[in-house]
Amino acid sequence: MKIKKINSFCIINTIKEHKDIKEKLLSLIDKTPYTKLNNISKSDFSIPGNIHRPYSDLFLPIVNNYLNEIKNKFKWKSLDIHTYWFQQYYEKDKHNWHCHGPTNFTNIYFLELPDKKLTTEIYDYTTNKKIPNLYVKEGDLLTFPSIFPHRSTINNTNKRKTIISFNTNFNYN
Repeated sequence: MKIKKINSFCIINTIKEHKDIKEKLLSLIDKTPYTKLNNISKSDFSIPGNIHRPYSDLFLPIVNNYLNEIKNKFKWKSLDIHTYWFQQYYEKDKHNWHCHGPTNFTNIYFLELPDKKLTTEIYDYTTNKKIPNLYVKEGDLLTFPSIFPHRSTINNTNKRKTIISFNTNFNYN
């Protein structure tokens, strides 16, 4: 595994298992209860946490390996994955600027990314601009500080975008 660093705030990992797990994850997501979330057609974000999410059994062990690599690189002692959910964006769906909390990092796995124009945009407080040239592709895992506002622009394609997002805390002590 190799961590690709975009800037001092964003980390991109390419999930090498992506081609093997993509269709399985999509099938398991289809079996997961969901609701409409604001301007997003399908999401399990609002589903109670005690309801089993079938995709988590496949997804969490794989993504944990990549997060452990980040943990080890920065010499953190432990990590905690919590509050995970999927989102499926159909034509005209979007997600306005928002932050995650209380957590250290936001993570987005691009399960289906039919057009690079649908990549998540992140606002950098240090420059007061969107982070330029965020080279994310389908199968990538994007990790960034949860205090940074981010959004998914309007899906102006007739193809679905699917992400699995989750929050993590990395602990130094």
